[in-house]
Amino acid sequence: MRTLRRGDRGREVVDLQTRLQALGFDLGSRGIDGVFREGTERAVRAFQQSLGLLADGLVGPITWREVVEAGYRPGVRLLYLRQPPFRGADVVELQRMLNDLGFDPGAVNGLFDYRTARAVRDFQKNAGLQDDGVVDGAVFKVLNTYAAQSLGTHQLPDKSGGYFTEDLFSGPIVVDAAHGGRDTGYVVSGSPRLSEADLNLAVAQELAQILPAREILLTRSEDEEVSAADRAFLANSSGAKMIVSIHHAAHSTPTACGAASFYFERLGYRSHRGRMAAAYLQRGVSQALGVCDIGEFGRSFEILRETNIPAVVLEPLHLTHPAELDLASDPYYPTTVAEAMAGALELYAGRDKTFIAV
Repeated sequence: MRTLRRGDRGREVVDLQTRLQALGFDLGSRGIDGVFREGTERAVRAFQQSLGLLADGLVGPITWREVVEAGYRPGVRLLYLRQPPFRGADVVELQRMLNDLGFDPGAVNGLFDYRTARAVRDFQKNAGLQDDGVVDGAVFKVLNTYAAQSLGTHQLPDKSGGYFTEDLFSGPIVVDAAHGGRDTGYVVSGSPRLSEADLNLAVAQELAQILPAREILLTRSEDEEVSAADRAFLANSSGAKMIVSIHHAAHSTPTACGAASFYFERLGYRSHRGRMAAAYLQRGVSQALGVCDIGEFGRSFEILRETNIPAVVLEPLHLTHPAELDLASDPYYPTTVAEAMAGALELYAGRDKTFIAV
């Protein structure tokens, strides 16, 4: 689909407005009129913010998919394990109730994956239902009955404080160089040309050389376009412990600066290990580069949501900030960032809490 934005009009806008209004978002005084005005943009931003998406007011493929998914209600359709997986608000509610009852479906991410199917079968066995992993209206009804008696925490407590109970480096770690191929990311004009995709790959390749894990898997090793689905499939099917996705920030305001990291958080659920690993990476990289430590934030970015292992997105600096662009242009920059990331992950694996103490 084409990206919808302010000024657009037509049936696609009517469809968007109808869905947003059904979800409870205010379109303004004009309501559903088929014109993407300020009220519609404000509703889109509010929707994006509620899910931890980039609140830019634009309706591209990711935002549109989320709008559609949000419309699914529990029990209206049959849910079961398949590829691609079912996704939507009904799956989120299913995962929440399973969590409340102590049946671990993994991340509450709205994707009906194998962990969710396993949790469903465990619940069905305990409830005396046919344990086929298929969820219909009747299963939701039984779930509602039991979930109403629970504490309603919506997340199993993390007894390890966000750390791994086993050795982080005993299994593979996936290093994701974001963008690639036709998807260049942000490009710095001038000579020499510097693209975010190339810089991400340079850091990823350096990190792969020094990270002390049993195996390092790169989602790409050259300038090629790799879909988000393929990146997630590699992480989910490899038995990896963690995925670290390397990006670089850009902003329309050249004074925007600093390092930021992101972990999975959506509709009240957050990844404990992702959040803790993000804190270590954030602190290590910002100190090594001498840039502002913006902080770690919960988001529902595609790479964070689609992977069923702890995931972190790291943005070491802003390529649109003159001083930070100078840092990124240094030939030793990829090595500096990679060494800081490797050191931070070693401290995280060793549970060195003093490193992130305020």
